[in-house]
Amino acid sequence: MARLRDFLQRFRPAGVPGAAAPAGVPADYAADQAAELEVVFSALEETRAMCARERLLARSGADETRARARARAAAIVSAARLEAEAARAEAAASARRASERESDALLRDAARSAAATRERAAERTPEMVARVVAEVRSLTRDLS
Repeated sequence: MARLRDFLQRFRPAGVPGAAAPAGVPADYAADQAAELEVVFSALEETRAMCARERLLARSGADETRARARARAAAIVSAARLEAEAARAEAAASARRASERESDALLRDAARSAAATRERAAERTPEMVARVVAEVRSLTRDLS
């Protein structure tokens, strides 16, 4: 580990261009920093390995969670399709029932109308027959 005196040497002024000053050698900062940090990085190696294991476990857990979510989504979609098909069938059956009720009502109305027409025809037929017979007799008298 670096000593305090070595650390403070970094800040010792070195010669710069210009007026004469005491001679100095620039410090080798890269070498000093690497030496200082090597101890810290070696102490962190176990932590790095632990973090790598945790990342692998997290990825594995995330993959499992995604797989479960996909399976659940597929089940939901499948159930929704079945429900939609059942709803379509129910709507079609309801439409058929409504159509049948309307058709039955129209048939009842038509039957009533036909019955009323038959009644009117039955009431008018004797009179019409009498008129036709009278007209035919009048034509036969004119021919004779």
